[in-house]
Amino acid sequence: MKKNLHFVLALTLGLATTVSAQDWSVDSRTRVNSTEDATSTDQRVRTAVDFGGDAVSAHVELNSTATLGSVANDDFSLTVREAYATTNVMDFASVTAGRMALNFGSGRILGDNNWVNGNGNTWDGFLVGINNDFADLHVGYAATDMTDAYDATTLYANIGKEMGAMAFNLLYVDTKEDVSGSENTSMGLDATYAMDNGVNLSLGYYTNDDGTTEMDLTSLGASYAVNDDLTVMAGYDMYGENGFYLSSGSFGDFYGSGMEYSQFYGFEGTDMSFGGSYAMGDFMIGATMHTITSEDESVDYSVTDFSLGYTLSDNSGVTVNYASSDRDSENEFTKTWISLNIGF
Repeated sequence: MKKNLHFVLALTLGLATTVSAQDWSVDSRTRVNSTEDATSTDQRVRTAVDFGGDAVSAHVELNSTATLGSVANDDFSLTVREAYATTNVMDFASVTAGRMALNFGSGRILGDNNWVNGNGNTWDGFLVGINNDFADLHVGYAATDMTDAYDATTLYANIGKEMGAMAFNLLYVDTKEDVSGSENTSMGLDATYAMDNGVNLSLGYYTNDDGTTEMDLTSLGASYAVNDDLTVMAGYDMYGENGFYLSSGSFGDFYGSGMEYSQFYGFEGTDMSFGGSYAMGDFMIGATMHTITSEDESVDYSVTDFSLGYTLSDNSGVTVNYASSDRDSENEFTKTWISLNIGF
């Protein structure tokens, strides 16, 4: 027993001398959801800490949520959103294991879905990154085991490449569900091109096949920096015959307001957007408007998102967002949220 205790103490002491806390961050968001009939206020606080150095490092992030003004016991939760360790293998590769929030490409297939109050999309498994001069390559494995509900394994591979003014990202994801026996295959291609006149073009094409239904989405976008302070942008998303929506993606982030991307599941339609942002020293103001149309009349509506941000320091800032939607013909649906990020 003493030998085992000595071993544990020695191991702990060794880790303590090589791994030390380096960076802390706190991200707080207060969101007010309002209709003509009701108003609710949600609070989310994420606290993260990073340990270690180039050889071995670790990351832990806690997520706490609450509904303000409520006394119900189940309105407060505290969960571990991320907990993973990364090691450098002879400068040839990096290996990460634990619980991770993944974002590849546009995030529409694998994304953290940062809009939700809870953990969003996290994956328990490992990720291998290959270091080479040709391309940025990552291969990973994740498993979910929920008895009698959902038991699945996911394999994914992502390759990114920059070639001067052009950049590409290709993602492949294969998920097998043991309970239902089904298999889900997704692929995504993102491409960007920076033109000499200052216009940045983007193209995205995404597919998903669950064995019975094939979904696809084509996304076009352009942005232009009028000057150092003003940037304008436009986008056009075309959903295929069966629509496109994956819960593993970051669709909630794309409106900023998180407005009902899941309604494009099973319906063909389009999302046309335009907007801009203007920086005034430490202040930033932005606005984006989405016009959504579909063969399903209930998915014809518009969303407008306004944002005002202020930079407190190099790694801290505060942002106020306001979004409104007319998707409900009887009630205007609005959201207001304040985000505060502090790093030290």
